Amino acid sequence: MAAKQQVECVKEGNYIRVPKGLVNVIVDETKISGVDPKGEATIYRGYTIEDIGEHASFYEATHLILYGRLPCDEELKEIKAKIDKYRGMVPEKIFDALKYVPATHPMYYGIYGVSLLGQYYAPDWRFDEDFLYDHALRVTAQLPVIFAAGWHLARNGTFYRPDPTKDHAWDVLRMIIGREPSEIEARAFESTLVLYMDHGFNASTFTVRVIASTLSDLYSAIAGGIAALKGPLHGGANEKAMEMFLEAQQKAEAKGVPLYEYIEEYIKEKLAKKEKIMGFGHRIYKLHDPRTDVAKKYVEKLKNGDYWMKVIKKAEEVMWNEKKIPANIDLYTGVLYYQLDIPIPMYTPIFAMGRVVGWSAHYIEQVLNNKLIRPTEKYVGPTGLKYVPLEERCKK
Repeated sequence: MAAKQQVECVKEGNYIRVPKGLVNVIVDETKISGVDPKGEATIYRGYTIEDIGEHASFYEATHLILYGRLPCDEELKEIKAKIDKYRGMVPEKIFDALKYVPATHPMYYGIYGVSLLGQYYAPDWRFDEDFLYDHALRVTAQLPVIFAAGWHLARNGTFYRPDPTKDHAWDVLRMIIGREPSEIEARAFESTLVLYMDHGFNASTFTVRVIASTLSDLYSAIAGGIAALKGPLHGGANEKAMEMFLEAQQKAEAKGVPLYEYIEEYIKEKLAKKEKIMGFGHRIYKLHDPRTDVAKKYVEKLKNGDYWMKVIKKAEEVMWNEKKIPANIDLYTGVLYYQLDIPIPMYTPIFAMGRVVGWSAHYIEQVLNNKLIRPTEKYVGPTGLKYVPLEERCKK
């Protein structure tokens, strides 16, 4: 009974007390993405997330999330042309500024860079639809360039410039890893951008909507979304999952056994110490994360795919037997990005490179039917205190 009360809303006078963390609370409606009414799948504008993740290109999925439908021929050509053109239009002064950013976690580069980007447009910000959609495409195209440039500039003083003649996912991956990816590598990377594109009112998306509700500009809202995603309880799980596997691999090598044989012992030891196993569990997916079905197909096709699938399957088996907790998308993308030679600190920025589409769509949906998001608190601190002059309150 006590557990049930934690997720119930309680009437308090003219107010409603909701569970901490807004667990199981519906705060608004959206047509962009969410769990379908039957609770059987997560949907993008009517399509299952795994269907779009497996079959749609980045351009098709972006059109779907932003405009509400998959594009026809001319619409696809138009959105592709705009994203590719805008990718090559990051102001040069932003690259100059990124040269002075320390070599810290690259999520800072996104917060910093997109805030600078907004200063080119925010002074004349307006809310007509054509303007909003155009800037949604601009920030979608340019945020990955900022992340990649910031990563390389902070470490070696140079970076790989975008090539607007190439497809978005292929070009972004090239700018990150510094080499031309194969067709299967580019498609694997592209599929993860689509899988990460939106996911209901998650923490970063809700942050974007709160900022949008104040009628701030899109770039400020996206900067807030990146900051929310940077937190380890939201983004970062794919980084931690891969770091976990690499730590376990070192221990397995010391024991002279393959990782897929040692991973059970490793996980059970961590569970015995009450440590969290990253890449498992999700507030929505209690039995199965359908996004893993898509990512799995690409992990199998990439470098050392058979080896890594043995590791993942054994880890999933152990976690289900021990905790009845399924793997989430981050377990698979962590391995997939490692197979693509992507530096581990860039995993969460890649999450943002996909999610920026969803953030932009939610920003537009919010401002076009807006009400300021301003909940009420219940103050539980002291009352009745009186100011005491410094010389009296500090007497010993």
